[in-house]
Amino acid sequence: MNETTPTTSAMTDLRDLVERDGPFLTALIPARSDVAGASERFGVQVRNALRPASAEWEDDVAEMTSDLEALDHGDGAALIAVRARSGPTFAEFIDQPVRRAELTEAPLPRLAPLIEARQRVIAHVVVEVDLAGADLVAFDGGGTTTSEQVEGDTEHIHRGHPGGWSQRRFQQRAENTWDENARDVADAVEHMVARVDARIVLVVGPTRAQSMLVELLGDRLSIPTHAVEAGDDEGAAAEIVRLVSDIAATDTKRLLDEFKERVDHRTSTSLEVTEALAEGRVETLLVHDAESSDNPGIVDRAIRQALLTDADIHVVPNVAILDDGLAAILRW
Repeated sequence: MNETTPTTSAMTDLRDLVERDGPFLTALIPARSDVAGASERFGVQVRNALRPASAEWEDDVAEMTSDLEALDHGDGAALIAVRARSGPTFAEFIDQPVRRAELTEAPLPRLAPLIEARQRVIAHVVVEVDLAGADLVAFDGGGTTTSEQVEGDTEHIHRGHPGGWSQRRFQQRAENTWDENARDVADAVEHMVARVDARIVLVVGPTRAQSMLVELLGDRLSIPTHAVEAGDDEGAAAEIVRLVSDIAATDTKRLLDEFKERVDHRTSTSLEVTEALAEGRVETLLVHDAESSDNPGIVDRAIRQALLTDADIHVVPNVAILDDGLAAILRW
């Protein structure tokens, strides 16, 4: 299994989804919170997104609308919702904004945008330090945020939107002087890195406190630790987003390089990919989220088969190796 792709365990819910009988409605809905009347606007976006559905979806659309309007629009920049005929509503917020609502009515759900959003969520820990202590925020790539207090042994686990640095799930404040508790903070960071399997630690704060903590963590961690140089919260958040996004982009490049290197264990023709999926020979499916005019629905069918055969899936740009939006690294 390639470490740069969403793991099969992280996509168990999607496998359960594609095992349902279709057809499916898939909606991609903007969920901006930085505008006046955001809640009312979100409700309008939901209703407008679902309105084009065919008449036979009338009862499902009514239930789906009610389910989605009950959600907190502030949990992400956009919402992906999927529903099989007469089934429950699946909904997940993503961090990537969308310009307009999209609705797909098809035999299978359109899951590529959701898989792509998940692969961009890189597990990371952000530490905001000063000379008195530190606030820690941990995000794992599977959507679970775990927290604990340094001074206590209580734990709270929140299942939901993975979010970013600007959406803090907890704070961890040490009240002693920095010199006395820097090692305690480093201990806490080390613990959180292991808990969420973080791939990067980002440190924000005054230069002295930053450098002390980065030095401590450099001796303890095998993952990168970056001092974030930014003048204010907005600048720091933007830099954190950039650094995390760089890791996601590097993952995709590494996977494409691996495809090129594995000459004897790859295929880039859609027919061969489809056959390999049917035989369970695909290790990692590479897809691009675009409808093929010659073979409608081929990407959705490939994703379904990949989920059912425990293949990893990675959404990539529309590069030359793809045929009808597909390529694959093979198990054998």
